Amino acid sequence: MKHEMISPNEHYPFKLFSFTSRNPDRLISTHWHESAELLYCLKGNLEVRFPQITYLLEPGDTLFINSNIIHSSRSPLPNEVFVMQFPLRFLQEMTQNQYNEKFLFNVIPMKQKDRRMQHVLNQIFRNYQTQELATNLLVKSQTLALLSLLVEEYSIPLTSQHSIKSLKHLERLKQINDYVQENYYQALKLEQVAEVFNYDPAYFSRFFKKYMGIPFSEYVNTVRLEKAYYQLRDTDMTVMAIAMANGFFSVKSFYNVFKKNYNLSPQQYRKKYFS
Repeated sequence: MKHEMISPNEHYPFKLFSFTSRNPDRLISTHWHESAELLYCLKGNLEVRFPQITYLLEPGDTLFINSNIIHSSRSPLPNEVFVMQFPLRFLQEMTQNQYNEKFLFNVIPMKQKDRRMQHVLNQIFRNYQTQELATNLLVKSQTLALLSLLVEEYSIPLTSQHSIKSLKHLERLKQINDYVQENYYQALKLEQVAEVFNYDPAYFSRFFKKYMGIPFSEYVNTVRLEKAYYQLRDTDMTVMAIAMANGFFSVKSFYNVFKKNYNLSPQQYRKKYFS
């Protein structure tokens, strides 16, 4: 898990961008951020995973990720996704300090699409790409219209949310994450990390899986894979050197974990997507 810092765009009090993933099964490892995030799928698929549930976004689907909610994502198909990231302070100012105090937003993919939301998001997506004062003002007004719609149709009382119990454990999870980020290239064992944080190994295993949504060993491998992915893409390092640098200690173990997650061997993936 990593704590991601979100910086607003130059002309807005929030951040807007779109991303395109051409590499199937591209992983974004488990993370969280204080800013809330709205994902609007334009093309392809995006899988977003929370500790207790996973959503598959298809074209026209919208998903709102509330502040400080642990999540990860992968792209099972090439895609294009529009992202709006709202700093917590901005949302609180716009909602008279009620967001994250009295209510959260509950926007998930549904068979019946919300045409009003699609219309507003399509307008924002189209206009934010034009860096002119008039369109900047228009995007701001359209964003407020979007927030009005969210408050009117998609706000739910904070007290009804039992799925955010992980919030009170974020500081400890962050400490564990920092330890993994600093030591991922070593032979990290669950028992070793449990001892570092004064947990019984069996309890630590249950605690981690409950609040992170994946077993500890699988999480460590996602961290290692993310580091290895960039080395595979950006360097001429051999597959063996990448495996050794990221804690796999054998080409075979790296091969098995990589193929399980990306459906290709490291060599095949590099040749197909990075050559």
